[in-house]
Amino acid sequence: MSTHIEVQHLTIQQWMSPAFPIGAFAYSHGMEWAMETGRIHNGKSLFDWLVDLLKYGSAKTDAAFVSQVYDTDAYEALNSQLLALCPSLDRVNETTVQGDAFCKVLRDVWETEMPDLALPVAIGVAAKLHGLDRHLTVSSYLHAFCSNLVSAAVRLVPLGQTLGQKVLMDLTPVIQTTTDYALTAQTSDLWSNCFLSDVASMRHETQSPRIFKT
Repeated sequence: MSTHIEVQHLTIQQWMSPAFPIGAFAYSHGMEWAMETGRIHNGKSLFDWLVDLLKYGSAKTDAAFVSQVYDTDAYEALNSQLLALCPSLDRVNETTVQGDAFCKVLRDVWETEMPDLALPVAIGVAAKLHGLDRHLTVSSYLHAFCSNLVSAAVRLVPLGQTLGQKVLMDLTPVIQTTTDYALTAQTSDLWSNCFLSDVASMRHETQSPRIFKT
């Protein structure tokens, strides 16, 4: 492995790490409501929920935005489109708060000049500016997205750590397929019909009590 490729891998691993200070652990993407109401209650229901997000929902569209950044300098336009597609205030807050934190760390640590952006767009911009491979960036984003939600389910369902890792491993081929889709997707073609996940994010806004921010 060349030094350049190794640096790319280490950089994206750092950005996608749970230790990266964007507070990802505090967000469940509406899954807290799904777990509270019994829609997600074991490994299979968690797996099915995440597969739907990857094939038909927000994970798929977010990945397309990460990829699209590589083809344009109109970051603000992409950012506005992404926010317009968010189905709830919870989703807007989730992506903007984490995105702002991500951009701040890039400015403070890597001295990367970039404005505050929603998380998928921010990751795409940072990766493009640092010359990271598009495929690597998109697949790493999707893996981190799923890993964070698996972690939320491990804590709240609760699932055992081992079962959580089994779910994440079984998602690998779906992550690969969604990555391949995102690499050629155009933002004009984006669609989502993962309606229960969208409803979950809306219901979570007024859920009480709750542990996660979204």
